[in-house]
Amino acid sequence: MIIGTDVTKMDAGTLSLYSNAAILAISQDPLGVPAFRVWSRPAPVDEYGQGEISLWSGELSGGDYAVALLNAGNTSTTMNASLADIFIDSSTTGGSASPMSQTWDAYDLWANRMGDAEANAILSGNATYNSTVRGSTEDNTNSSTRYNSTLMSYGDGVKTNNTALLGAKIKSIPPMGTLQAEVPRHGVAMYRLKKQGGAKVGKRDEL
Repeated sequence: MIIGTDVTKMDAGTLSLYSNAAILAISQDPLGVPAFRVWSRPAPVDEYGQGEISLWSGELSGGDYAVALLNAGNTSTTMNASLADIFIDSSTTGGSASPMSQTWDAYDLWANRMGDAEANAILSGNATYNSTVRGSTEDNTNSSTRYNSTLMSYGDGVKTNNTALLGAKIKSIPPMGTLQAEVPRHGVAMYRLKKQGGAKVGKRDEL
């Protein structure tokens, strides 16, 4: 990850953004498949004449999917991502094998982001945090807001359903359903989708 800020002058909000373990777990997913833009649509323009909303989707290891709803418009917007759009590049064989015919649990990846008080404590050097051997009951991978990937990789942490890496479950999306979110101006909503039952989704053969 490249940090585009002066780390010596980083404020609490910036540290909270850069250290969000659930987002980092997407970036460091062992499958290594990039997300792609499914669609983009016009939105109210800002003072620079720019305005667009877009849906991004990407496959993750273990059969999970990452979904990003990006609002580059000038106003808060209700955005919708249907399972048909999210899995547009996945198997469309129909029946129970189709990902659109499954139920998916949606996890908000911003939900467990650390608050300003915790971030300020870290920046001021007043934060306390256990750092013990892996597997201990005091292992620092157990925090809901921070994750130490030197003790356990992001991929292995996701397999254990670590709260810091999954975010918070907000809803279950039924077959052929839609994920809806209110996305603020110049903001992004990000989710991890986990299929109920845990089976992987097949992709169509590439030419």
